Amino acid sequence: MPNDFITLNALCKELNDKLSGGKIDKISMPESDEINLHVRKGGENLTVAISANAQNPRLHLSTSKKTNPLTAPAFCMRLRKCLAGGVINKITMLGDDRIFCFTVTSRNELRDEVVYSLIAETMGRYSNILLVDSDGKIKDTLKQASYDSATKRCLLPSVRYELPPRNKIPCTDKAALKSAFLNYNGSDLTGFIMSAVSGFSVSTVKELLYISDTDNCSKPSDAQIDAILKNLDTLLNINDTDVYSPCCSISDGVEDDYYIFPYKSSSYTFTSASTLSDAVEKCIGKKDEKYRRNEHTKHLRKAHAAAVTKLRKRLEKCHGRLSEASGLEKNKRYGELLTANLYKINRGDKCVTVQDYYEEDAPDVVIPLDERLTPGQNAQQYFKKYSKQKRTLEVVTKQIEETSQELEYLLSIAPSIEVCSTDDEIAEVESELIAAGALKPSGRRNKTRTKTAQPYFYETDGFTIAVGKNNLQNDKLTFKLANGGDLWVHAKDVHGSHTIVFTEGREIPDSVIQTACEIACFYSQAQPGTKTVCDYTQRRNLRRHPCGKPGMVLYTVYNSATVTANEHKELLQKD
Repeated sequence: MPNDFITLNALCKELNDKLSGGKIDKISMPESDEINLHVRKGGENLTVAISANAQNPRLHLSTSKKTNPLTAPAFCMRLRKCLAGGVINKITMLGDDRIFCFTVTSRNELRDEVVYSLIAETMGRYSNILLVDSDGKIKDTLKQASYDSATKRCLLPSVRYELPPRNKIPCTDKAALKSAFLNYNGSDLTGFIMSAVSGFSVSTVKELLYISDTDNCSKPSDAQIDAILKNLDTLLNINDTDVYSPCCSISDGVEDDYYIFPYKSSSYTFTSASTLSDAVEKCIGKKDEKYRRNEHTKHLRKAHAAAVTKLRKRLEKCHGRLSEASGLEKNKRYGELLTANLYKINRGDKCVTVQDYYEEDAPDVVIPLDERLTPGQNAQQYFKKYSKQKRTLEVVTKQIEETSQELEYLLSIAPSIEVCSTDDEIAEVESELIAAGALKPSGRRNKTRTKTAQPYFYETDGFTIAVGKNNLQNDKLTFKLANGGDLWVHAKDVHGSHTIVFTEGREIPDSVIQTACEIACFYSQAQPGTKTVCDYTQRRNLRRHPCGKPGMVLYTVYNSATVTANEHKELLQKD
């Protein structure tokens, strides 16, 4: 990804044109390493997302709405105190590096004008967000460090802010660049630029050399050096040229990386974006959403996996005990044969040969004996073994049935963990796992949220289709919201969401049934891209499973359709 100074410089100029002069109405902190500036300019409300996440550092205008914590973090409170109500004067890049600086004019408690700098360092694992006063001293910082050996800086309040040390030639220093090119005598020009010049990504260097017609040369001539510097100047000021065309590269059908224009040196397929900020949100925003979801549900997946492993081990142990109890009829037979042949046995015998009258030909059978016991005690020993194995068989059979039901229910929660994203949805899955004994209740978890998570709703041909996100929603949809004549849809023989087509007494067209089946398969554990069988029946044909677990049902009257999973995003209703 060309997340370098060339690309971010273009993004900075774009954001400056869009945000300069705007008033900061509100500041929120939806994540521990991300802040949102809500800016009002020209009658338009804009949200600036600034993330210092090590995996996905980013800065762009955002259209997504995130849930904020009930109690704002201390860093957010400091930003609100200093920047709320302030005006963004300008947005610039610092040190020819991936560092954005928002210069904001605000007012203090005495209503005097003060100038602050909100600095966003988007540098991978060293990403950070800092608030700096007009004297250049740090007021507060998201990530504090008494002394960072890697960046050679101290990041603490009241310490003067310093840029990261530089050990490469900045890409804006044309004189130094030309001197470096004239003295270069190697064979790998791309590698030389990457090692000696700052502000470039590999893909941008390759594109610069390609458009300068120097991608295959080892030592550039004076004319080629001039071409490189000229094209570099174009890239540094690309916003004012016709070349500027923000776009996203496509990988596996989704936006993968963002670019200031389609790179001719690459083999990617590109799709245009209205702005570079929009391209950043499409690419990094989706990756960040997936990363956040994985982070927020990590404890759920861990608890779920541990509980499933525990139940599977218990099942394995039960089956082992079941196999041990499989010889109970043999022990009963031996006891009865010994009782019928006590006269043949003497105390101290290690075995006895008797006729097995249970078999048709009454063959001889050798029965082992305990030489320490009397003949009668040997017979009783076999009867005791029989009785113990019989009791074991009854208990273990019941345990296997109960454990299998628990495991089946736990496995049905897995798809819910994959789709939950909001705090309310996560809380519902948490409550399921707690009820199932897979997760211990914790006082640290937020218990004050009362908002109920909502299912997915689709509209097609005048029919409403609802999809549950977890077992609690599945149960509510099927047995509380749906009427007897509504259509219930579920992927066959795999865990997934309950899908309801609300009929309102009308006959459902085949096209709507097929769409509902495709959606139901998408929200299941069916293999993507493969044909999957989906069952559908009227709600009145369902009954709850005897185990009483939410979302588990039984049905015998149904029809089936074979479809391919499809999310049908175009039919999804917005919240």
